[in-house]
Amino acid sequence: MRRASGFTLIELMVTMAIVGILVAVAFPSYQKQMAKAARSTGQQFMSDLAQREEQYFLDARQYATGLGVAAGQINMSIPTQVSSKYQAPVFIVNNAVSPPTFTITMAPIAGGTVSADGTLVINNIAQRWREVDNNGVYGNNDCLWEQDSCNPS
Repeated sequence: MRRASGFTLIELMVTMAIVGILVAVAFPSYQKQMAKAARSTGQQFMSDLAQREEQYFLDARQYATGLGVAAGQINMSIPTQVSSKYQAPVFIVNNAVSPPTFTITMAPIAGGTVSADGTLVINNIAQRWREVDNNGVYGNNDCLWEQDSCNPS
């Protein structure tokens, strides 16, 4: 009697178990890398926005108050890769003090890839951090852009 060629049920089950274990280990790492890439795109946009804010200051002797084509605004659109992960940037500008100041924040969209990452913040003195405790000031619970993860105390 000739033996039938192919796989036995046990061999298929062992293969499926190995694939399942590999997926269980790899998927969280994949999600973390996707969040890191989305964060990086948002940070690049915020850096570009801060540079344009400084250029606007050199031209107009005051900081722009937002994005748009109206007077006092920066004519710049938000890339799709950023707008799909983050809300529109919020400008906090004080042109009445000497020297004028600005802080730009961009909060993640709730339930998105970077929702647990914190709000991106950049200001006129080149401080860059992810705001976790929402107090508007870099502190112990927040982390710098260069850090992969925040360690709340």
